[in-house]
Amino acid sequence: MNSGQETASALGRPWRAPRDHSGPTFVTGRGARLVDRNGHRVIDATSGALNVFCGHGVEPVVDAYVSQLRTLAHVDMSQGLSEPAHLLADRLREIPGHGGDRFFFANSGSEAIELAVKISSLYWSAVDSRRTEIVTFESGYHGSTALCQSLSGLPQTGITPDRCGGGVHHVEFGEFTGAGQRSSEAREHIAVQLRTILAGSAAGTVLVEPFLNVGGGIRLPEGVLGDIRRICDEYGALLVLDEVFTGLGRTGAWFAQEHEGVRPDLTAFSKGLTNGVCALAAVAVGDGVLDRLAPGSIVPYGHTMSASAAACAAASATLEHMRASGAVAAARAIGGRLLSALGRELRGADGVLDVRGHGLALSVELDSADIADSVQHVAYDLGAYTRQQGRTIMLAPPACLSGEEEDRLADHVVTAVRKVVAAR
Repeated sequence: MNSGQETASALGRPWRAPRDHSGPTFVTGRGARLVDRNGHRVIDATSGALNVFCGHGVEPVVDAYVSQLRTLAHVDMSQGLSEPAHLLADRLREIPGHGGDRFFFANSGSEAIELAVKISSLYWSAVDSRRTEIVTFESGYHGSTALCQSLSGLPQTGITPDRCGGGVHHVEFGEFTGAGQRSSEAREHIAVQLRTILAGSAAGTVLVEPFLNVGGGIRLPEGVLGDIRRICDEYGALLVLDEVFTGLGRTGAWFAQEHEGVRPDLTAFSKGLTNGVCALAAVAVGDGVLDRLAPGSIVPYGHTMSASAAACAAASATLEHMRASGAVAAARAIGGRLLSALGRELRGADGVLDVRGHGLALSVELDSADIADSVQHVAYDLGAYTRQQGRTIMLAPPACLSGEEEDRLADHVVTAVRKVVAAR
């Protein structure tokens, strides 16, 4: 992979050392392909920042955004409204799976999680002010703001002070690793922990990612979301699903909760909402939550660019393009074929701990982070731009992959793993 050191500039990067300019510099993208400044073409198995779900350069989305900018860019949503925001909310309400009746808009996944937590806090202030604590997964990741990092259980967020206002309890996988994390025993382990926490604490909100993205590309055990919903009902807790990554097609359904028929109380989603054209996030909230808020309550949360008219227009165009192109069904089919190809060649191979996937979110877990880092570099040189999460190589390509690109992506990853493992 191009070191990129010669591009050193005044640029500071997220999740990197202040002067780290390693990695490729890209100049163009079209469909599922990226081209770096050296002319090297790669398949983008990262979908931008996991948000370019339909592929780069989708003209109807870009055109809708630019057209709206020329008409009306933005109004302050706390003072007035815009037609594109009305339209987007109504279109989202028609989509299955999110469980929401009303939609509140923010700019990023982190903001959406903060907004969901804020609404759940308003609910508990009205219903039972003692229930201030929150349950999340130890390997979960919910964003990069101070509050969101305090909700997450990962080592890179552990130095963040707790800004939640109540205790945070983490459900963990215990001794289960690799494929064992999807086992029926792991499912029962999670359910027992959750019951124990809710029975012995002041927790009133359970926050869950259906697919633990940053935590290692981990697919939860089949049936566990349904278990969590039933346990929340048993103890009167709110279920908030973090579908920032999985929402809007990534797992082969509009929302990952559809796979188990779960209806949450709130759903936060963001990546893919505008296909990477601009920043936008949303929280879907059920009437059962909103109707219990104190009379006259407001939702004291918002940002300057919340529900930008131009962003909402881009989002509506994205939803329309997804329907017209069959992107959700494509994610399901392409992801299934990629998982079969990777599993056939790598499952049980030397250095490989697990091969797993859920739609277009696929993971090859290796036996060390160093090996994963080397695999990522070799795969890039071969023509596949992948995402490393610890010792896991994650593939999250767009839903526009051609059959040839599917084959090439699988082949590049398999070749890279074999080459790196053989050389160690």
